[in-house]
Amino acid sequence: MRSYIARRIAYAVLTFFGITVVVFALIHSVPGDPISFYIGRAGGVTLSRTGLEAIRRAHHLDRPLVVQYGWWLKGVVTLDFGTSILDGRPVVDRIAEKLPNTFLLNLLAFLVAAAIGIPVGLWSANKPGRLFDRGSAVTFFLLYSLPSFWVALLMMKLFAVKLNWLPLFGMTSDDYLDYSTAGRVIDRIRHMILPVATLTYSQLAIFARFSRSATTDVIRQDFITTARAKGAGNSVVLWRHAFRNALIPIITLLGLTVPYLISGSVIVEQIFQWDGIGHLYFESILGRDYPMIMALSVATAIVTLLAGLAADVLYAFADPRIRLGESSR
Repeated sequence: MRSYIARRIAYAVLTFFGITVVVFALIHSVPGDPISFYIGRAGGVTLSRTGLEAIRRAHHLDRPLVVQYGWWLKGVVTLDFGTSILDGRPVVDRIAEKLPNTFLLNLLAFLVAAAIGIPVGLWSANKPGRLFDRGSAVTFFLLYSLPSFWVALLMMKLFAVKLNWLPLFGMTSDDYLDYSTAGRVIDRIRHMILPVATLTYSQLAIFARFSRSATTDVIRQDFITTARAKGAGNSVVLWRHAFRNALIPIITLLGLTVPYLISGSVIVEQIFQWDGIGHLYFESILGRDYPMIMALSVATAIVTLLAGLAADVLYAFADPRIRLGESSR
């Protein structure tokens, strides 16, 4: 078991360095200098050529790309991701401010998608070809095929503009501070409904169809027939026997869902003006803020790799054959 986890960690570390090299090369291949771009956005700010070169030297932008990457990697090793080119604040501080907002949004979307999609997949596998199975398959396929930005705009128009049930955008109302504690909680929940729904709807199809496929393979096994012959009800057969033995592919899905949610939150947070990592990522890309883009890419890569590593570790606990296979080497 220890050797298995050690090997997965080693793969994750190598993958991490590969991701940083690719992202660093890509963002520096985009036309435009971040310093000149920032001064252009600032309007009335004017600097001499000497001043511009001094700022570029401070951010190592006057050095070759290999040297710039070396400086950046040195800072990462010491947990120093530098300062934002746009506002001069430490990158880590800005990310720490936004991270809880994005984490809450993605966690709720993940839990809702899993809580709805997995049971639907199990019941579809239990009654293949029937109305519930076909209806859920068509519904989720249609949802999955719709682009998230289009769905977000439709929901904003319907629930916020026409029906006026939910706020249009933002994290809180203008008079949020005047509310009671319960009122503030309700206000935050109302603002979260539309972005969470936008992040959730496409994941429902993935959870439902993936869990259905995994359960269909298990439900044909002899031990399921034996359980039914002993008088076990549908709920017991599905959850205690079929679901537990279908965990391996479902665990794979859980690990793969995290990066999809993170990438989707960039668009969703920008549309709903949710003050999180996705919104910060979007602004940093527009502003050519290299230190911020790299730090956010590293954070995204780490979360994705940790999700994959967690899935690999859960494999070993869910399937003893993995542990026995690794221990025999």
